[in-house]
Amino acid sequence: MKKFCPILFFSVITFYCTGQILLATPETAFELQHNFNSNLIKKKNIKKITFEILDKKDFEIPVDKNLAETYEFNDSGKLSRFYYTTIAKTIEKQTTVTVNAGRRRGRITHTQTHNEYVYDTVSTSFFYANNNLILKRYHDGAMFYESRYYRYDSLSNLTKEMRFRETNNSKDKSVFILGGQLLLSEDSFQYKKYSNGQLQCILLNNENRPYKEQTINFDSLQRKTSVTEHYTAAAWIMQEMKFAYSAKRLTMAQFKGNANNEVALKITYEYDKNNELLTEKHYKNDVLIKELSYITDAVNNLLNSLVIRDHINKTMRIIKLRYDFGSVSKLQQN
Repeated sequence: MKKFCPILFFSVITFYCTGQILLATPETAFELQHNFNSNLIKKKNIKKITFEILDKKDFEIPVDKNLAETYEFNDSGKLSRFYYTTIAKTIEKQTTVTVNAGRRRGRITHTQTHNEYVYDTVSTSFFYANNNLILKRYHDGAMFYESRYYRYDSLSNLTKEMRFRETNNSKDKSVFILGGQLLLSEDSFQYKKYSNGQLQCILLNNENRPYKEQTINFDSLQRKTSVTEHYTAAAWIMQEMKFAYSAKRLTMAQFKGNANNEVALKITYEYDKNNELLTEKHYKNDVLIKELSYITDAVNNLLNSLVIRDHINKTMRIIKLRYDFGSVSKLQQN
């Protein structure tokens, strides 16, 4: 996951107050996790969204492995917990089946092979204060916990991020009681505002030494148009992100960097006549690698399903969204 200063994130997000449940923003374009519209979730009183996942390889029938992603939200519509099932082990089992093949052939016995799966549940919990994310705690489903703590200035600009390995002293793993903490990293953020259209962010390590500088450019609506990164210890490394918009919608996000091999990533977004997200295409070095199609329910105008086409691995992931709402009375008031 890329780290860049989330300055003005909350002011930028107000430009996307629509019926779209998933939002495309410059801050989250290259994140793996989905970005939800907290304003809509609060308005609709949505408490939980479950992604029911079905995978399919080309020229094969779909395989239901009972995979799911679940997103829980607080009263402000913000994500409070995200957890998903992952296959920890695949067990191949064989069963003997006897069938009647007719009067001449009699009964025939043959062996069928099928897979059974053992699952782990991986989760991340989110905690907020004054509309700011102050703690994100990851749990691998076993014994490993990693937490990130965030601090902000009076303008809600991120000033510090501390990453800890933690232990849970509770015997009940559904309850977290903090035991030990081991500091893994500590980053600080300093800002220099040159104008309404440009901001510099300096990242410092746990020894308070600068290791990266970012120059962030904004348009007249205070949306990010580009982020350029320079590294102190490796001046030859150049990384840049660019963003394009149409009206109030993000239409393109692009990343170029040479930290390893030179790589160019690009995401394009297309919208329907109601300004709902319709398709999302991911390119790597100008090759289309992934395509997402969004299907909206015509009755409630909420995202109904999501289809992800992996052009490299020749697979398709079909996701059905299931919504859990709060009380009916609150829902009717919206």
